[in-house]
Amino acid sequence: MNIHTQDLHGKFPTSTRSLLWTLLIVNLVLRVVWLIYMHPPQLADFEWYFTHSAQMAAGQGYVWNGHHTAYWPIGWPFILAALFRITGVHLMAGLILNTFFSIGIVFLIYLTGVQVFHRRDVAFAAALGYTLLPSQVQWNAVLGSEESFTLLLMAALYLYAKAESLPWRRWLPWGIAGGVLLGLSCDVRPLPLLFPIALLLYERIVGNKSWGRAVGQASVFGVSMLAAVAPVTVRNRIAMGHWILVSTNGGVNLWQGTKTNGGYYWSWLPWRNPLLKANGNEILQNQIGEHVATQYILHHPMEVLKNGLIKIFDLYKIDTNAIWYTIHVTLPNSALFHIMNWFDTGVYWAFMGLAVVGLVKVFRGGWTSIQDNGLYLVFVLYYTAIFLFFPAWDRFRYPIMPIYALWLGVGVMVLVHHWRKSGP
Repeated sequence: MNIHTQDLHGKFPTSTRSLLWTLLIVNLVLRVVWLIYMHPPQLADFEWYFTHSAQMAAGQGYVWNGHHTAYWPIGWPFILAALFRITGVHLMAGLILNTFFSIGIVFLIYLTGVQVFHRRDVAFAAALGYTLLPSQVQWNAVLGSEESFTLLLMAALYLYAKAESLPWRRWLPWGIAGGVLLGLSCDVRPLPLLFPIALLLYERIVGNKSWGRAVGQASVFGVSMLAAVAPVTVRNRIAMGHWILVSTNGGVNLWQGTKTNGGYYWSWLPWRNPLLKANGNEILQNQIGEHVATQYILHHPMEVLKNGLIKIFDLYKIDTNAIWYTIHVTLPNSALFHIMNWFDTGVYWAFMGLAVVGLVKVFRGGWTSIQDNGLYLVFVLYYTAIFLFFPAWDRFRYPIMPIYALWLGVGVMVLVHHWRKSGP
């Protein structure tokens, strides 16, 4: 069931349109039913996003306790504020927008699968597998930034990979567009800011490009990314009087990573929490956090490595955070909460098992090569490595699950092939 080159240009062939319509219908049914059934109170970050985007929509600016803020990145509140100016301040409007973003992610998985594997069956299995992963539907009931960040991220990687083998002049507009989208994703969550460095090494070592071409592509991608981040940086300078690239919570999170592995940490005891010396000044708090954390990392490298590996384990071990913010806050300690914890994690383990099967197949060759998957594998490694230093739990794994879904698609087809081969 190989896809031909002409399928990638112009209108979708009939079979592709049928697969996309199937994905659309399944996604709409699952997510609409969930939104009708589940109405949890918006807590923690989700309450912040709703409250402050409503303030922005009312023309009050992005403020916290009467002061301009950059503690949470402005990207997602800005998107919500723009929506609320059109629809009015309604929680459901934001949830519906996130639902559309989630469906957009599914379509990008399909398009990426076709691009990487040149097979519609693998692409469809990948997109359907992601669709049926319970937590990806459950997160739609809360007003998180996951969907907007992941959609922009996957679109950036898709554009970059789509033109990776083109001559320089033909590659340039694709690289710029991909870098801009990555920069917009950084406005929502700054985690990819250092990715152009990993991209340089990937292009030189895995892509086997010359140093000139590798540096050129990584530089164009990185400069385009920074250009998309620049309006946020300028806003921070004008509003807060300091050059803040995106947000001021990096130092806090880095310091928390020296105190805990798989969860949130805070203390109101001055001898345990040096950040309290900032007296609520988020810029000073960020600077203190960066300094204290850096000193700890430099003086305890082996301890940092040991705890970092535990953080990565915590990033991948379960899939229950969506249940906590939906079923638990609605029906605390109910039987349904405990059942769904086990159910979500069980489906997640099956999902990742198939993804591992697919990744092994990719490494061994066959349908595709590791070079075709290289960009996505490098991003997964880069993103995972970040959590050597930051606290980690399963919510933070959300943005890379679409990439694992690609390898799940291969894993499903491997099992189907073996089943057919061993059948009567």
